[in-house]
Amino acid sequence: MNAREHALRVAVLGTLLDTVKTEYHRAREAAAEVFAEARKDGQPQQKVMLPDGTEIGLVSIRGGSASVDFGGSDAFLGWCREHAPHAVEQYIVEGAAGMRDVVELVATFYPSLVKERVRSSSLAAFTKQAEETGGFLIDDEGEKHRVAEVTRCDPTGAFAYRPAKDAQDRIMAEWQAGNLREIALGPLALPAGGESGE
Repeated sequence: MNAREHALRVAVLGTLLDTVKTEYHRAREAAAEVFAEARKDGQPQQKVMLPDGTEIGLVSIRGGSASVDFGGSDAFLGWCREHAPHAVEQYIVEGAAGMRDVVELVATFYPSLVKERVRSSSLAAFTKQAEETGGFLIDDEGEKHRVAEVTRCDPTGAFAYRPAKDAQDRIMAEWQAGNLREIALGPLALPAGGESGE
């Protein structure tokens, strides 16, 4: 190919790539709406099948997440101080060093520069525990306390597609053979007669 042919090829493929990205985004949004309802009805997966029934992959539909509210950081920090002190850490305000001996030294001479917070690892563990127990946490003594409000959210329709081993080859073969005309591909759809001139 000469320079003119290469330039046209790059332009055409770039246009097709942009169009595919746009249509792919639209397809995922439309699918998410349907998948959200399917997940609410208890369907966690959807097989991906070609028109002839050949299975070429699997869509896993994510369930709704949980929202955990500990009622404000100060209240939760107070609970941790009393019931799970191992979860509390001191830290130096923004811009100060983070080494433990520096924190202790600064706390001794400049206590206003040192604050307390719940460790991020403890917060993650507590959040998971609260999600699983409906807002209850077990303290260091083994006692159960209700410290959070947990709200169950509806599924959003978010999903992950896992193609089968030969899915790409199968899809390309079916598309080139004109067997995927019934699929809504927007501007990428093949002409109904197979040839653009028909």
